[in-house]
Amino acid sequence: MKTVNILFVTTQYRVGERIYPIISELSKYYNLDLMKLYQMNSSYQWPGDIDLRNQFDTKYLQYFNNVYTSINTNYDKYDLIITDDNRQFNGLSEIYQRKKCLVLACSHGVTEHDYETKNVGKSYDKCFVFGRKEVKHNHQIPIGIPANDILKTYSNIEKKHILVIINYLGHEGQISTGNGTFFKLFDKQVFDSIDLLSLQQQSRYPIVIKLKSRIGLNMQKNKQYLNSILPKSLDYSIVYDVEDDNKLIAQSVEVYSAPSTLALKPIQLGIPTTLIPGTGQTGIFYDYETNENFIEDTLEGGKDFNSTQCFLNYIKGCINE
Repeated sequence: MKTVNILFVTTQYRVGERIYPIISELSKYYNLDLMKLYQMNSSYQWPGDIDLRNQFDTKYLQYFNNVYTSINTNYDKYDLIITDDNRQFNGLSEIYQRKKCLVLACSHGVTEHDYETKNVGKSYDKCFVFGRKEVKHNHQIPIGIPANDILKTYSNIEKKHILVIINYLGHEGQISTGNGTFFKLFDKQVFDSIDLLSLQQQSRYPIVIKLKSRIGLNMQKNKQYLNSILPKSLDYSIVYDVEDDNKLIAQSVEVYSAPSTLALKPIQLGIPTTLIPGTGQTGIFYDYETNENFIEDTLEGGKDFNSTQCFLNYIKGCINE
């Protein structure tokens, strides 16, 4: 039987981590090589407080035969290329121009930029999407979020906090959505509408505020801003990089969040989750409050926590064609 060689390209941890669990599964059947670009490359200065690339290396490097840190390699030997993002930059369009095989890209996340359509033939041949309701063209393949499968093991974990998932804070200025509008910021008005102090007094749980690690991150400014707008008696902490975001989510008694891919986790677990309109791109959340089958329609394999198998089944089908 012919040996099948797959190149796995990772560019950004918070995008790629959704599919990382497929790596060990793919290694059971195929030879894997790795290409680390952009934020996953060692030349990139990690902006947050925990460099999650180290966690990736510890957990996954063992499954790869070769590791490349630039796009300058021989693509002739590969039968399939899988990229963790469906945008055109970070080397992905250049890889597509050089490829000799099928390129499968994964969703960038909850956006309204239509990467799943406009970049076909530019950075990928086919694109994975989260669920069936996103499928508009034959090149879009619903596979869910493999990293969320492990959530089923956290279903009975002790609750420890109320979680707030931030996109942008109020002191960060106008942030464009890329569609001619601006994001609503998590400012004093938004926090007052959530009324965290009342929630805390009723529930007796501390508040955890989850912020993203982004280029230009200033932790001190973020802390000062939150201290200036939140009630002085509020018991809260701030987290950025989290080694186990599934555990962080599962320990939440309730969640208040910008519309984001991370917000799918508590919804999948049945944790009461309130989305703050305008603070993120609505995307696949357009029917969150009205669709009784939201998870089934939005995340392939989401109801049964078997997205990894959905992904693997599709890869096997591609290889066997």
